[in-house]
Amino acid sequence: MMPGTIVERRADAVTVEATAPVDVRSLTGAERAVALYASDMPNGRRHHTNAQYTAWIVQGAKRLGRTEMRRLALYLRGWQVLNVNGLMTEQIQARHELRFPQRHRLVRAGQGSALTVSVDGMTKATLARNGKVGLDGDCPCKGTGGIMLWGDDPDASGEIMCPVHRRAEINAYRRTLLAAR
Repeated sequence: MMPGTIVERRADAVTVEATAPVDVRSLTGAERAVALYASDMPNGRRHHTNAQYTAWIVQGAKRLGRTEMRRLALYLRGWQVLNVNGLMTEQIQARHELRFPQRHRLVRAGQGSALTVSVDGMTKATLARNGKVGLDGDCPCKGTGGIMLWGDDPDASGEIMCPVHRRAEINAYRRTLLAAR
């Protein structure tokens, strides 16, 4: 259980995952951040080594289990994508705050995650999975893949691609721009 989170009670049967060794290189940046948040990583401002962050990531990953860690990481990444594009819905924000009530701890976990990604890298399979997003609420596009933006001038209005549901198209477009440079 992550420190400071609200836990849902589930009446279903409980299954326990067998704990296999955790290879940090096989975890995405968001998975590492979620694992750090769930670990015993201190909240204060201190400098820690990559080895210490790695140990906390392993601890948090074992504490959550692979399935729950990946589920939370998808939701974290979905929240990040909507937030950075200014498309946050109240429902997604509220669920995010329930899941990660300690905002500064999540920032620290993201910083530690970024350090381990830069030092340790990721496997090719992990890189392929790294940008995936998930939402546990209403997307601003309502599943259509497009979001209408209305300006004061009708000519300034238009539709943008949803950064969640059309992620692959957006990434492909960015790759063509980079290749053209």
